[in-house]
Order: sequence, then structure tokens, then C-alpha cells
Amino acid sequence: MSTRLGIELVLEPAFTARAYRIRNIVCGQYASWAAEMHMLRMNVVSYFQCSDSVLDHLAHGVGRLAEESRQRSPRFSIDCRGVASGRNGEDGGRNNVYLDFEQTGPNHPLTVLHRDAITMVDELPGAELPPERGDFHPKINLMEYAGLPSAVLADATDFAKGVAIDVGVPSVARAWRLALLRYHSEAAGDDWSHGSWASDLRWEHLSSYVL
Repeated sequence: MSTRLGIELVLEPAFTARAYRIRNIVCGQYASWAAEMHMLRMNVVSYFQCSDSVLDHLAHGVGRLAEESRQRSPRFSIDCRGVASGRNGEDGGRNNVYLDFEQTGPNHPLTVLHRDAITMVDELPGAELPPERGDFHPKINLMEYAGLPSAVLADATDFAKGVAIDVGVPSVARAWRLALLRYHSEAAGDDWSHGSWASDLRWEHLSSYVL
């Protein structure tokens, strides 16, 4: 069994409920289920290794991050730029459709939270950041590792945009909780970067903190 940890941002319930509706419809329409193996969340630091012996320290660190963020900007807002898709090798070429929350300001509360989380994990003995992180691109995945031909991916993206309009996804969402999750997968082995977890992923909440 392969195990990884994730520090994840959960958005307010009203936004999350609408995002779930989009994901269920899009994945059902295009027979792609990898995204539905997950809860709906925004990766802050995902799929990193951490020794069980320091899990309490990690949980304490995540709680501290949430408290500091709450003091700076309680329930900060994040602009939702609508539906987008990975293309031309973006996102490792993994053929996904997502709600895009890319922020351009280096001082946006989400950017600061991510930066502080990376530092916290990097400095924690017994924890190891993912080897291939790339630039931080906040998103909520609606369809992952779909393996669709490019023309069908374009159709799926257009379809998701139409569904997002129909369910009334707001252009602004608010942060709600910062969660620490543990993921398990037999299929993933030592490489969690290419979707091998999709066939058997399990996950559990370890802790959750108010933002």
C-alpha cells in the first residue's frame, strides 16, 4: 500500500455543492471517473510523503497555517475564472478539465498560504515534498486523466462550460477549511504524478481547520 499526505483547501459549502453537480454531469457524460475518486478540494500541497512519527507535528503546522491565514484575511475570497482544460502538455498532458482559480498577485492570501505551506513541509523532518511540483496553479478538477482525443476534450470543455452556466457557478468563492488528508493506493506505487492512483484511491480526513 502506497500512502501520501495532502494539505487541501475546501471552499464554502454553497460553491462546493454547485461544483459537485458540474463534476458529476461532466464525468458521467464522458465516462471518466478519476476526478470522482476525490473529494472536491483545491490542492495546496498534495501527494507528499510524511513519516507517521511526525504526523502530530504536521497537523499542528497545518493548524498554525490556518490560524495565521484567518488572522490575515478570514474566509478570503478567490476569483473563479470559469472552466478551463489542460492542453499542449500543460498539467503533464493529463487531459483534464477544471475550474480555474489562478491568481496573479504574489500577495493574494491563497498564494501566501501555499508559500507558507511549502516552507512548513520542507522544514519538517520526516516529510518530503513531491519531486515535480511545477508552478502553483489553484484549481478544482472536474475531470482528470480522461485520455480523450483532443477534439473530444474540446467538446468536454465546452460541455462543462455550459453546465457551469446552467448550475450558476459564482465568479467568486470563499475559503472555508484547510484540511489535512491521507491518501492510500495500491496501484500508485512510488509514483503519484501520472494518475495511477485513479483505479483504487482511498482517502481519509486527519484534521480540518477553520479559515
